[in-house]
Amino acid sequence: MKFYSTIFVVLIIFYSKVSGQASGSALNFVDPTIGTVGEVLGPALPTVHLPNSMVRVFPSRRDHLDDQVRFFPLTSQSHRLASVFGLLPLQGMDSGIWQRKLIREEEKITPYHYFLRTEEENISIDFVPSAKAGFFRFSFADASDHFLRLSLINKKGEINVDGKRILSGREEFLGMNAYFYAELNTDFVSAEFHNEAAKNELLLKIGNTAQTVSFRYGISFISIEQAKQNLRNEINSWDFDQYKKKAFDIWDKTVSQIRIEGGTLSQKRVFYTALYRSNERMIDINEYGKYYSAYDKKVHESTEPFYVDAWIYDFSIGLFPMQMILNPE
Repeated sequence: MKFYSTIFVVLIIFYSKVSGQASGSALNFVDPTIGTVGEVLGPALPTVHLPNSMVRVFPSRRDHLDDQVRFFPLTSQSHRLASVFGLLPLQGMDSGIWQRKLIREEEKITPYHYFLRTEEENISIDFVPSAKAGFFRFSFADASDHFLRLSLINKKGEINVDGKRILSGREEFLGMNAYFYAELNTDFVSAEFHNEAAKNELLLKIGNTAQTVSFRYGISFISIEQAKQNLRNEINSWDFDQYKKKAFDIWDKTVSQIRIEGGTLSQKRVFYTALYRSNERMIDINEYGKYYSAYDKKVHESTEPFYVDAWIYDFSIGLFPMQMILNPE
C-alpha cells in the first residue's frame, strides 16, 4: 500500500501538470467500479458524491459482481463501514416485499450521477449528489402498485411521516446519530410500518400508474431541522438536470486539476479513478456554521471546515502530500 501511494504522488509531481479545464473532460476516464471486488482487503465502493462531502451513495450489494441491489443508503457515515437510511423503489405487492431486491439490467456509475434500470420491475433509478443533500428520481414504466421502501439499516431510531409528501428520521450508529429530512414531488397513497412499534421499516405506496417520482433529501449529524435546512440550502427545486450539471461541473473542475500526457487508455482510467477516490475522504461535516463532534459529543459553531473520516493509514504518505500540491489552502 505504501509503495502504490508513493508512486501516485511521484506521478503527480513528475508526469502531470496542474492546469485549467482540459478539452474533453477527464471524467470520461473515471470508472468507480474499479477496486470494488476484493477477497482479502475490504473493497472500495462505487460511491456517487461530491469531493470531500457528507453525502456518499452507492448500490448496496454483496460486491460489484452481484446483480441484486438491496437498497441505496442515503449516506455512508464512514468509508466502507457504516451506512444509514436504506431506500429502494419497488413494484407489485407480495409477502416478500420487505426483503425483496432489485435485479439490475443496465447500470451506469459516474462520480456525479448514478443510473440503474431493473430487469423485472421495469423501474429506472437516477441519483445526483450535493454536499449534504441528495436527489433520487424513480421512473415507473408499468401500471402497477408502486412503492418506496425506507429502512433503518442499523435498526435503532425512528422514521416519521408528516402529511403526504414529507418524511424524516433518526438513526443510531457507532455511538452517534444521523438525521434526514425528505420531500416527494407527489402524494403517497398510504404509509405502512413493518413493525408499528419499532417504526424502523416503512413502505410507502405511491400509486399504480406509470409515473416519475422525485425524492430529495438532506442529511445531518445535528438534527432533523438542520437536515431540512441543508436540503433548502442545496436542493430547492425539482429540476433534476440542474443539479446533475452542477455536480458534473464540480467534478470536472476537480479532476481537471491534473492533465496527463501519453499513456494507454487503461492507464488513464486507473489514474483518474485514483484521483476520484482521493477526493472521497476526508469529508467536511460543517453544516453551514456548526458541526457535531463525536470526540466530545457536542455541537460546535465554526466558520471553518471540520474534516473527519481521515484514516491515518497511508494518508500521510500519499493523500496528504497530494492535497498539499493540489489544494494548499
